[in-house]
Amino acid sequence: MNTITIVGGGTSGWMTAVLLNQAYNKFGQTVKVRLIESPDIDIVGVGEATVPAIKDFLQAVGIDEMDFMKHTNATIKTGILFKNWCAPSKDGQVHTYMHPFDQEKAEKRLDVATSWLLSERRKPYDQSVSIAHALAQKNLTPKVMNSKSFQSIVPYSYHLDARLFGQYLRDYACAKGVERIEAHVSSVNSSGNIIDSLDTTKGTFKSDYFIDCTGFRSLLISQVDDDSNWHSYRDSLFCDRAVTVQTPHEAGYSSKSYTESYALNAGWAWKIDLQNRTGNGYVYSSRYIDSKTAENEFRNHLNLPDDIQFNHIEMKVGRRKQQWVGNCVSVGLSSGFIEPLESTGLHLIYLAARFFVLHNNFSGNSQSNIDNFNLTMCKTYDELKDFIVLHYVLSDRKDTEFWRDVHKTLDFCPELSKRLELWKSKVCEFFDVSDSTSHMFSDTSYRYILYGMNYFPELKIPTIDGEFEDIFQYLDERKKQACNAVLSHSDFINKIQGKSNFVSVKL
Repeated sequence: MNTITIVGGGTSGWMTAVLLNQAYNKFGQTVKVRLIESPDIDIVGVGEATVPAIKDFLQAVGIDEMDFMKHTNATIKTGILFKNWCAPSKDGQVHTYMHPFDQEKAEKRLDVATSWLLSERRKPYDQSVSIAHALAQKNLTPKVMNSKSFQSIVPYSYHLDARLFGQYLRDYACAKGVERIEAHVSSVNSSGNIIDSLDTTKGTFKSDYFIDCTGFRSLLISQVDDDSNWHSYRDSLFCDRAVTVQTPHEAGYSSKSYTESYALNAGWAWKIDLQNRTGNGYVYSSRYIDSKTAENEFRNHLNLPDDIQFNHIEMKVGRRKQQWVGNCVSVGLSSGFIEPLESTGLHLIYLAARFFVLHNNFSGNSQSNIDNFNLTMCKTYDELKDFIVLHYVLSDRKDTEFWRDVHKTLDFCPELSKRLELWKSKVCEFFDVSDSTSHMFSDTSYRYILYGMNYFPELKIPTIDGEFEDIFQYLDERKKQACNAVLSHSDFINKIQGKSNFVSVKL
């Protein structure tokens, strides 16, 4: 294997380029990594929230955290705050819960979830067991003054500008030896399932492997497969459109250290704060409302004037049955799409690039390697799809046709259906979801969704009054100590921007 050619820039193309170059060329050039991107084609660029595994990618390729955050207008993300996903309370209060990235332990007891379920439940589950939730309530970071890069008292991830992240990775990759070619691909020359070369406005390029990062267009992979290679999620994920807009911060605004997800009439809206602006989007189902209705609803939700322009995106919801065909591997939107409710987009790019490295034996790949790559990626997409469906089917909302119908999606998720039946009578635990391929969402995450959406098991374990009081007193004390020790989000952003004497210390 002498050459790998990636087609398509943006975050998927440049993340893949950086990772492959680091894997193969960190001790000198072994493989030529080339990326071809067209200056005429815009990127989707809405993947602005991440999960903690993004730090694994940044560390693996040697990127400095503070430098990355400064150049991508990034902020800290401690979790996702969900609003309006269940019906309002009897007194009209909007239903709210959080999916943070941590879960504290209950010492010398059954696990903390079991302890909470058997206790008097004086506070909601997320408020009871999470330090990250306590930090988010006060808009604090999990960073103390002497935190090293990527280190913290609880897990975290980032909000970032997807376009700036792509540009940052492009500059980083090119500085490390990746060849960038600005050209338009005019034709893909293939024989069977093997791509021989690409004709572009800058000439013809041959390669041993081709990576398709061309987004929903799927320019390369579509040449070596057909429509039968697509597995639609249409029956289980209704949302297939998005309307987006960016809003600048007003003077004195303090960026939130968490993502907000607000359920609307036919889907949900995100709110993601960067250092300089807020990213907003409404992910909705075209089966229930049209684009104009969605835009008007979203405009009213954001309280924006009529002259503000919105961007509309059509989304192909599903995955490829084979994401590696012949010598072509699809990565990012060309391989599949799951709505960004849990910020999985960038992680799926990282997984695909990483799995390619792990399955590529360099001197010719056996079909078993390719088959296992495809199986792993398919299971990962299906697993994440089920996790997204979980949010919808637990809702008790009946106020619109969308929310009345969305429960039907469980019929197309047999594995999730079995788990929900199980979790009626036992706590969700690690071994229930330990067959995960992505390892993105463990029992910790499932618990926050289940108990945040009021799906509790009926436990008949004998207890005594006040048995668990000391556990939650101890956790409350830990939360207070954490809040007193860490930096505020605004102070941390000031340090990123060089407005104080904070110095980043590399690991």
